[in-house]
This record gives sequence, C-alpha cells and structure tokens, in this order.
Amino acid sequence: MAAPVSDLLLSLEAGAVSEEHRENGEPLVHAYFKEKTDFKEIIAAVKEFSTLFDENTEAVRFTTRYINQEDWEGWKSYLKPVRASRRIVIRPPWEKQYQAERGTKAVEINPGNAFGTGHHETTRICVSYLDEIIGEFPRCSVFDVGCGSGILAICSIKLGADISFCADIDFKAARETILNSARNKTSDKVKVWCGSVDCTRKKFDVVVSNTSKDTLISMKDSLRDRLLPLGYLIMSGIQADEKEDVAGIYGNSGYDIVSGKVEGGWAGLLLRLKKARKPMQ
Repeated sequence: MAAPVSDLLLSLEAGAVSEEHRENGEPLVHAYFKEKTDFKEIIAAVKEFSTLFDENTEAVRFTTRYINQEDWEGWKSYLKPVRASRRIVIRPPWEKQYQAERGTKAVEINPGNAFGTGHHETTRICVSYLDEIIGEFPRCSVFDVGCGSGILAICSIKLGADISFCADIDFKAARETILNSARNKTSDKVKVWCGSVDCTRKKFDVVVSNTSKDTLISMKDSLRDRLLPLGYLIMSGIQADEKEDVAGIYGNSGYDIVSGKVEGGWAGLLLRLKKARKPMQ
C-alpha cells in the first residue's frame, strides 16, 4: 500500500515523499509539507484512501513534527544515486559530482512532485526490463502509461529507444515529466500527454505501466490496443502475492508471459502480445 499512498500524498501537495521498511517489514512513508498545511485534512484523506486496501484503518498510524531548514537539507542525504538496472543509475539533482561508470547512463530525477525516483522496487523492476528489451531492440518506440516523474520514458531514451510517449491523468505529473525530460536533454524524444491510456490511438513496440493491480486490470484491453504485433508489455506496481492473479488474467487476454520479477514484496511482469492467428478459410 506504500506506493499508492505516496502517490496520494504527492497529489495533496507534498513537497517530497520517501519510503522505507521497518525491520518487521512494515512500510513507513515520509511526506514533507509546507509549514501551514492543514494536517487534519491530509490524515483524513489518507485514512479514507486506506479503506480501499484494508478496512482496518486503525492500523495506519500518523506522526507529525516540524523540521527546520537544516533538517530539510539533511533529508536529501537519504536520496543517493541508485542503480536501477545494468546500464542505468538514477541520481537526484543535488548529486552534481556523481560520475557514471563506463557503460552506465546517469538519469537525473527531481523527487519533489511526482512518484518515481528509482528508489522504489517497482521502478527498478520496470527499468531493468526496459534495459533488457531495448538492449535487444534498439530504436524501438515506448509508451509510458501513468508516467509520474517521467523516469521510465527518460530511461528508455537513454537506453536507446527512438521515441517515448507518456500519459498521466495528473497534470502535475505531466508537467514534472516535461521538466525532468528537459533536465536530461531528452525533450526531443519524450512526448507528453495529460490524459489516460486512451488519449492516443498510436501503437508501440513497448508499453510500460507502473501503477497498481486494479488499474492494470481495468486497462487490460486498452494496453493491448496500444501494442504493435508481438509488442512487449511491462507491468509493475503489483504486490508479490498478486503477481499470479494478474499473470493469469493477462495470460488469458492474448499475451505470453515472458517472465516475472519480485523485489522487496513487489512484483513486475514482462509479457509479449501473441501473434494474431489468420482466420480459417
């Protein structure tokens, strides 16, 4: 539930959000707001949202405290460059001195206003799959559905894709994708829509969506319609115990399941659209 709650907090004007797991496995989400924020409204919104995942909202605990500028600057120390795949390292804007190793591409992502910094397992799963596919099929076209910070689209260009289209229903996410793309000098190849998966009728070699189980299931037909024949679909945002359910639904919807990955309680799937059979004469 941590990733959807992080998205919610960002939509409620959090300046930044970070996630971690306690030693007992419980998720802990840190959100940073302006000093005059009405935290009663924030807490009420999170509690109501949490009922979508678990009726026991009393299990969700909240703490608030004021931090000064020095503490805020110290928060940045938690977000260091992180290797997201064999060829991609994600770094925040303040890590200016970081030098990528030979054969590695550094992608700079501002974590402030949209989900996707490379530190979450689901993001790394998607980037690792993009690395594999684009390494085999360079100059392909990619569609990032629910683009958040734009990290997946930007990574795909850095890995060798010819063009990446992005869509997100949140205007702030679309705006952040544009800003992050400019920061990484990929604006000429990253195209952004503010809208759903159905905002374009184009078809792509690769479609990637890091959202949630329910969203992925609801977009099942639309995602298939955005793929070229034998195109690849990358999905994450799925909890590990949901992987088989999602794989079963998609396996019965015209896809071959290529592989699955699990990291830190989260899962991702790589699927390939089956070749359409010729009608019988």
